[in-house]
Amino acid sequence: MSMTDKKLLFTPETKSELLNGWLIHAHKGRDRHNEASRRYEQYRYWLGVPTLSVSTVVGTSVFSALSTQEAPALWVAILSVLAAVLTALQTFLNFPALADRHRGAAVKYKAVIREIEQHTTDMNTQEKLAEELISAIRVKLDTLEDEAPVVTSKIYDKIEAQYKGAHYVQEAIHLYKK
Repeated sequence: MSMTDKKLLFTPETKSELLNGWLIHAHKGRDRHNEASRRYEQYRYWLGVPTLSVSTVVGTSVFSALSTQEAPALWVAILSVLAAVLTALQTFLNFPALADRHRGAAVKYKAVIREIEQHTTDMNTQEKLAEELISAIRVKLDTLEDEAPVVTSKIYDKIEAQYKGAHYVQEAIHLYKK
């Protein structure tokens, strides 16, 4: 967020507005973690394929050199160091685990979204029950925020921009093309 951007604060006046705000928050969280999961899956392949390729070339070259009784060329030594560096990076960055953690957070956000949607349909008829439901949803969102992995600022800003003009509709059927 740049210095000229204003931070908008949400001040709900009713329980329904509160749940609608949390619904938007949950949608953003789900989208952020879905995006992060996809990105880390891509990184996994961007790093994994070159690692596999270089390691295969090195292994084949060493066996070829040993069978002909020739000393391995300098390029084999360079490729073997490159293969070791790529393998170490692959282990250190652990993109598959990051992708799984973000995917799991997105799934949990989706569960909260469904719960909020379910409860917003009958808020008026169950006023006392609504207090307990709101508290339970708040605890779930708090726990999820605490356990979810951090999303990069680039992904965060991308999702914020997508939701800048978000508004509610009465019926979801109008969102789908006919």
